[in-house]
Amino acid sequence: MKAYTIIFFVITFALISYNVSYSEIDLSGSSYNETSLINQEGKIRYGNRSAIHLNGISEAKGVKLVSEIELYTLYGYLASANPSSTELLKDGQFYIDRLYMKFPVYMFDLTIGKQRIPRGTGLLYRPTDKFNKPNPLSLSGRKEGVNALFAKAYIDDLSAFELAIVPADTYRKIDGEVNLGKLKYSKFAGRYTANFLKSDMGLSYQYNGDDKEHIFGLETKGDVKLGYHVEGTLTYKHDSFDSENIDALFESVFGLDYSFAGKWIILGEYFYNGDGFVEKTTLPARGFSQLDDFNYKHYLYSQVIYKHSIFLNASILAILNLLDRSLILSPNIGYTLFQNINLQIYSQIFYGNNDDEFSPKRLGINQAYYTKLIIKF
Repeated sequence: MKAYTIIFFVITFALISYNVSYSEIDLSGSSYNETSLINQEGKIRYGNRSAIHLNGISEAKGVKLVSEIELYTLYGYLASANPSSTELLKDGQFYIDRLYMKFPVYMFDLTIGKQRIPRGTGLLYRPTDKFNKPNPLSLSGRKEGVNALFAKAYIDDLSAFELAIVPADTYRKIDGEVNLGKLKYSKFAGRYTANFLKSDMGLSYQYNGDDKEHIFGLETKGDVKLGYHVEGTLTYKHDSFDSENIDALFESVFGLDYSFAGKWIILGEYFYNGDGFVEKTTLPARGFSQLDDFNYKHYLYSQVIYKHSIFLNASILAILNLLDRSLILSPNIGYTLFQNINLQIYSQIFYGNNDDEFSPKRLGINQAYYTKLIIKF
C-alpha cells in the first residue's frame, strides 16, 4: 500500500472522529505547458510537459484540511526517461504534493500528513533541510512533501519550538529486515526559532535512524544594509567523528543579496560541502535531468534579476564548481500577458571539459531551451 494511501485513511478517520463537516472548499491552482528543445552533441530532441496543479483548502472549527495534487503528461525525450532515476516522472502521471490536516490546540499547531517541513535559509542549497530538500540543480524548483507528524508550539510572537517525526518507508528493507513499524529507522527533529538583534535565527537537532546520524544545525537571516543569510550543520557519527576527518562533517552556506534602483537585485551564495572532493576527479556519466547533488567541496551561486516593469523581468543565474571550473548558466525572461497568465523563456547552458561535473560530455547535453506558459486560477 502506498504511503500516501495510508495517510489518506488516517486523515479520513481523523475527520470522522473529530466530527467536522467541511462544506466549503477554497480551490485554486494553475496549469502550464512547457515545451523544450535539447542539444545533445548536435542532435536536437523535443520534449513537452503539460500539467494541472490543484490546491484545495477547507477549514471548519479551526481544523484545516489541505491538499495539493498534480496531474501531468510527458512527451518526447521526457517520456523516455528512466522513471526510477529521474525527478521528472515522480510517481507516474498523478502526484500528491501535499495532503495533511492541521489542528490548532491551545498554543501550538499539530499537522499530520504529507507536508513540507520548513528548514533553512539557503537559496541554492539548504544544509539543515534533511527532510524533503529540492533538487538544487533542477529548474523546476519543486520541493516534495514528506509523510510526517509536525508540531509547532508558539512561545511568543517571535519565537517557537518545532518537533517533527518522519517515519521510515514502511516496506523498505534495512539491515535485512523489513521496516514495518520500526521507529528506530525514522527521522526525529527539534528546532527552536527566534528573532535576535533584528535577525531570524534557528537552532536545530535531527536524528536519522537509517544512518544513525546526529545532525546539529544553525541558521540565521537578516538585513544590515545588505541582506544576508548563514546556515550550517555538523553531523556526528560514532564511527567517523575524529580530528582527521572532522571537516567532512560540516556543510555551510553564506549568502548576500542587494537591491538598488528599484529594478535590480543581485544575489550571491557560497556553499561548502565538507564531504565533497578536494581535487579534480573523474566522475561517471550522468544524465542532466538526474543531477541531484554536489560532488565537490566548494561552489558559488550567483543571480542577477532585472525587473523592468510589473509585466516584464529578466534574470541570469550561474552555478560554478570552484574546483574543476565547470559551470551552468541559466538566462530567463518572464512576461505577464494578463493578470493570471505568465510566459517564461529560459535555458540551461553547460560548460566544462571532459569529465568535469557540469561538462556537456559527462551530462550528454550542450544546451536546453524552454518555453513555459502558466495560467493561474
